[in-house]
Amino acid sequence: MTRITSRYKFIVEALGLKQLDVYRVVERGREVDVLRLYDPSTRKVITINIGTLRESLDQKDFLDRILKSLEEAGVRVARRGYHAS
Repeated sequence: MTRITSRYKFIVEALGLKQLDVYRVVERGREVDVLRLYDPSTRKVITINIGTLRESLDQKDFLDRILKSLEEAGVRVARRGYHAS
């Protein structure tokens, strides 16, 4: 795992979730990342399409997309003091 992708995995783990997989798929002619996350408190597996490649987002935008998708999936997370810089 490269240092750049480790940064995004750290954000997921700081939310109390486990990153299971990241798929890079082609959607409407462009590559996007789809993440599968596991929430140990609800035992749910959540699939999140972030609509772009992780590397094209800064940490705050990545966090915002994850939180929005989790809210839509009905998963509540504690931010555990993580603030994207």
